[in-house]
Amino acid sequence: MSLPFDLRLLAVPAIVISASIGSTAAADGLKVGSDAPALSVEWVQGEVASLSDPSKTYVVEFWATWCGPCMRSIPHLNELYAKHRGQGLVIMGISDEPMSTVRPFVNKKGGAMAYPVACDKEKATSEAWMKAAGQNGIPCAFVVREGKIRWIGNPLDKQFDTVVLGVLTGRYNPELSKKAEPALSAARSAVRLKNFKDAYKHYDAVIALDARVFGDVAVRKYRTMIVDQKDAAAAAAWGQQMLQTYASDPMTLTELAEVILKDDAIVDRDLKLATSAAERADSTAPSASSKALVALVRFRAGDLNAASEMQYEAWMRAEPTEKSDYKKVLDTYKKAQATSAAKSGS
Repeated sequence: MSLPFDLRLLAVPAIVISASIGSTAAADGLKVGSDAPALSVEWVQGEVASLSDPSKTYVVEFWATWCGPCMRSIPHLNELYAKHRGQGLVIMGISDEPMSTVRPFVNKKGGAMAYPVACDKEKATSEAWMKAAGQNGIPCAFVVREGKIRWIGNPLDKQFDTVVLGVLTGRYNPELSKKAEPALSAARSAVRLKNFKDAYKHYDAVIALDARVFGDVAVRKYRTMIVDQKDAAAAAAWGQQMLQTYASDPMTLTELAEVILKDDAIVDRDLKLATSAAERADSTAPSASSKALVALVRFRAGDLNAASEMQYEAWMRAEPTEKSDYKKVLDTYKKAQATSAAKSGS
């Protein structure tokens, strides 16, 4: 789900809003698991009405124009925003500097800082978030989902991307991950020993904890079957089961299709399964990347006309900063299409 406007093209007037989500900081301080406090900001560009949409993941980042590390985090935040906004990722940068300082900076950045940006004019938001959480340094990011704070830390931290994408896809659950680790370790050992029956038992135990959180383990089980055990029939059967289990989980379906298409260790590629997984992912959460994956499946299957058509749709869906990459792939498909047509006519 994309935002209802393109922030690169919209420069809205500054509006002071107060979006209350749950309570403000708890008596013992703001921490992971706390309700996200209110926002009371003046928007420089874009506008986020609330943090309560259950289909969205919010990153509330505190930054400043004078902050060196913040300058390093902006390109990465912008890249994440461009790539995942269609999946419901909303990133906002909040500075406690005056509008006269922030607006020229943001305007100069243009598309290089396309996500919503706001000024904390009265510093009420910094008080409710940064001070309440005991955070004294910037940049500092709060990851919010369903009105709850899921993570607090530096957006330059190596864990940040994993957390954001995990929360975005419903896979971020530190408690379950810790609980699953012994079984995953046992599964890895079993695969090394070629004791596949035992490995699958451990994989299944982990998946049973939460199929969505451990969708990647389901994909790993498929790869073990097709690569390590070299049992195409078992892999195909498990793949069909995954189509049912993960019918509403585009992330896992995408990973399954990508493994089939892109893993160099796979010799016998089940393109029919990859097609079903990619198409279901695209119908559940349409995006440029999901349509491009469908196009890739068609290309690998030799359906060059369909590949070109699908890649054209992906190109049309893509963000302005991504269009050139999608166009290069489209040109490759069209060239292959033209070559094939020429050979057929000769």
